[in-house]
Amino acid sequence: MTDSVIPNRTPLALEWTSDHLLRIDDVEFYLTVGLDELHAHESRRNHFLLGKTRSMIDAVLALRDTESIRSVLDVGIFKGGSAALYMKIFAPEKLVAVEYLPQPVEALAQFIADNDLASRLIPCYGTDQSNAEAMGRILTSEFPDRNIDLIVDDASHFYFESRATVNLTLPYLRPRGLYILEDWAWAHWPGDTWQKSKAIPSSKPALSNLVFELCMLCASRPDIVSDIAVTANTVVLRRGHAALAPGTFDIGRHYLCRDRWFKPIM
Repeated sequence: MTDSVIPNRTPLALEWTSDHLLRIDDVEFYLTVGLDELHAHESRRNHFLLGKTRSMIDAVLALRDTESIRSVLDVGIFKGGSAALYMKIFAPEKLVAVEYLPQPVEALAQFIADNDLASRLIPCYGTDQSNAEAMGRILTSEFPDRNIDLIVDDASHFYFESRATVNLTLPYLRPRGLYILEDWAWAHWPGDTWQKSKAIPSSKPALSNLVFELCMLCASRPDIVSDIAVTANTVVLRRGHAALAPGTFDIGRHYLCRDRWFKPIM
């Protein structure tokens, strides 16, 4: 439970047609984690592609009953599914979604227009998640009170870029807020796609290196990360109460490692 009061929410009109198709009100979400289908299947009006499993969605749905989530930062728009999903589930006062690619997602634009969400769901295209200047402008403009309740990183899945996102955004996450890192374990999944570097080049360090760092941070500084939960798909950390300075925070300066520098190991 959070320290904030959980707002009263109307029941969701939610239906699982199958493990791959979820309907909330009048919006469909098609779930797949197959790489070919992720790129081939397109979002359209009131039908969104989601690169998630049913168990991942169930975990998000569980947060609706236990957490106060009024503001969301969603890093990685892809085809618009996650931004639409979080808006339907949490109905936040503000959801800012960041995407590396510059081309707006038409299905998401239609969703915003159809539901009169222009002031609440704000997509930011053409933004590198590791670009301190670009991300800093968004964070200071959209979250000046540094009170984000939920941050989700489902963007590049690269170690250095994802690490930069943690450093840039954690000072804007409120105490007891949640930070979710998705698909952290790609370097350890079975199959040639992952083990023979067909999806992500072998030159890219495993994202699990960031998980190691976050676990060390939790052990050394529970006032920064109070607890952390790891599953095969997702890492969820809860923010502690320490004051963190925007723009200069670096997790590597705050965990203890017997006076040794942590180096990515794979």
